[in-house]
Amino acid sequence: MRSRLLTLGVVVAALSMTGCNAKDDEAAVLPPIEVVEPPAASGGGACILWDYAFIEEMIGVRFTVAAGSQVDNTSTCVVQTEEGPAPALLLTVTESAATADLFDDELVPAKASKLKGLGLAAYKLETKGATGPACEIGWLSEAHQLQSLKYTFPKAAKPDAVADMGTKLLAMAKTMTSTTGATESKKKKS
Repeated sequence: MRSRLLTLGVVVAALSMTGCNAKDDEAAVLPPIEVVEPPAASGGGACILWDYAFIEEMIGVRFTVAAGSQVDNTSTCVVQTEEGPAPALLLTVTESAATADLFDDELVPAKASKLKGLGLAAYKLETKGATGPACEIGWLSEAHQLQSLKYTFPKAAKPDAVADMGTKLLAMAKTMTSTTGATESKKKKS
């Protein structure tokens, strides 16, 4: 017992001589941890075509969560905020042998309006859903891909906001068609 107490006394004395005190503990505080947000592209699927800054620049909404998938020749990506299911933006890209005529005749939803100046053929559709109103732009790209962007609003969205988002989605689609088409052309040449 006496040897244990002697050993304990030696350890305490050694620690006090090395300068262990409250001031040293304060100096050992680690710097704050920097949280790095994973890019939208890390969501997989069609998310590889996006990053959050691009989306925010195009439509004015900041998203923080992305998830994508690939099934057969269709790739998808949905981005949302951490607050809930809306707002959300969905991108779908499907390889296709469709022509502009087939797209117009068979793939444009019944209540959609046709758009000019986007891909080989395009439409815009505004709907009301359980989550909230939505605006969708769909098109057949020059790279023969069926693509769509669908923005879903929270329930309280105003009709003017839905119409304004249609304009923003069209501008975004035009930007994506030029970059996606260029990417696909490069892949086919490889």
